[in-house]
This record gives sequence, C-alpha cells and structure tokens, in this order.
Amino acid sequence: MGTSSSYGGPSSGLVPDWVDGVDAGMDAGGGAEDPETPDGEAAPGENGAEGQQPDDGAASSPLASGFGYARGQFTRFTNGGGNKSLGRALRGYVRGAGGGAAAARRMPASTRVASGVAGLASAVATEGAAAALARFNLQSLAGRPAVEVLEAVADAICPEGGTIDESIARDAMLEAIADLAEEDPGAFDDLTADQLNDFLCDVIARSIVTKVLNEIGTNALHGSASDADFREAEQITRDYTQGRVRDALSSRLDVDARSTQSEIDRSISEVYADTFDMLEAVLETMQ
Repeated sequence: MGTSSSYGGPSSGLVPDWVDGVDAGMDAGGGAEDPETPDGEAAPGENGAEGQQPDDGAASSPLASGFGYARGQFTRFTNGGGNKSLGRALRGYVRGAGGGAAAARRMPASTRVASGVAGLASAVATEGAAAALARFNLQSLAGRPAVEVLEAVADAICPEGGTIDESIARDAMLEAIADLAEEDPGAFDDLTADQLNDFLCDVIARSIVTKVLNEIGTNALHGSASDADFREAEQITRDYTQGRVRDALSSRLDVDARSTQSEIDRSISEVYADTFDMLEAVLETMQ
C-alpha cells in the first residue's frame, strides 16, 4: 500500500500506467481525430439531438458520443486558446454525454468508491470508528494513523489494476489520501466529520476531473498536449469542480443521518449528476 507519493500513476490527470484494460466508457486513443468545431458553432446537444446519449446507463465510446466539440476546444486550449476554450470543452463534455445524469452514469466505479467512502463517513458519525471499519473487515486498524487506515480502505474498495474507470476511482482516492496526509491528521479515530466530508469531496472532485480530461484529451494525448498542459487543465478544472461537489454534497447527503447503504448510493449518484449539471451551468458564462 501507499499514497500517491509511491503510486504508479501520474498526478496530471492522465491514466496510470498500471491499468490492465480499457472499459466500455473510454476510447483507447487509436481512432481518427475528431474535427475541431470552429468558434460560433453549437456544442453537441445545443441544437437538437446531436451528441445526446440514450438514457440507458450504458457507457459508449467517446468517438461515438458527440465529444468532437469538447475535444476540439481542449485542443484549442492546449494551443494557447486560454481558459475560455477549456470552459467550452468542459461544458461540451457534459452536453456531449447527454447531461449530468448521463455523464454520472459513465463513472460506475467512481460512484461506487465514493459511496464506500460516504458509507464509511456515515458509519463513523453514527456508530464509531471501530464499527465503521468492521464493514470492511478492518476493525483491527481502529486507533491506527488515518492515512494507514484510509490506504487499507482504498485497497478494499478499489484494488490496484482493472479497467480505466476503476483506475480513475483508485487514483482519485489515493490522491485525496495524499492531500490529507499533508495535514498530519493523526489517528483515524480522531478525524472530525468535517475532515471526512472534505476527504469525500476531494475523492469525488478528483474522479470527475480525471474522467473528463481523459475523455476529452484522448486525441491530445497523441498530439501536441504536454504533461504541463494536462497539469494546468487539471488545476483549473478542479477549481471549477471542488465548489460544485461541495454544494451538491451539502444538499444531497447528511452523514449524521442513519442512512442505509442503498440510500447513500443513490445520494452519491445524485451528487455526481448535480455536479455535472452545475458545471455546465457555471461554464455557460464562458461562451
């Protein structure tokens, strides 16, 4: 185990190199590059059904899902187009996916991991640390350092390897653990409700940022985009996303309530959908 400091994947929003396969919601990057949509043209979904996804929960290849506009704007951003181009790319991603709920359904592994973290936070608040850890058969770690415990939880709910979607979920949690470690949080049992909520917010935001940048940046990975481009895009996108996740969590999830895991799962799915919807609305002003 280890936090992202010893983790095989980069922190630039790119997919870690230990990924075993590609899930149905991602493109391997070998297809033809989507044409860049000129400024002034409508993004997918603005004028009719172009780019809209069937509301069936099934993930599909980005090349077939109306992400050409988003990818074109991301390419423009990497070529010096500025934050407005990145904002258009992010908004185009949500519209190309078919809206917030459809974009959320493209992230089944991430929503599952976030639900696990939310369930842990809720159990700590209502039952205590030892009982919460017993859900993962980790009760022996009660009283241990928070970083050590959360690493063990990460291994339990998102083990290393797997599809790209699973790797994004694991990367998000490990990066969030690394952030928490910088605060020297002490023992897991001493974490406050606010610290656990901030950790959950970080996990969700990081998973969204990595997912979106991997999908709209697939062609750029094989073109002119550099690691510096992705790091810049990651930071800007996270700035947009963190606040939206926090707003969605505050309205959808109460960790102090004795919620069932099914209720928590539903709330987290709604948090992802709400976040995408709010991102689209906020970024509308960048047109």
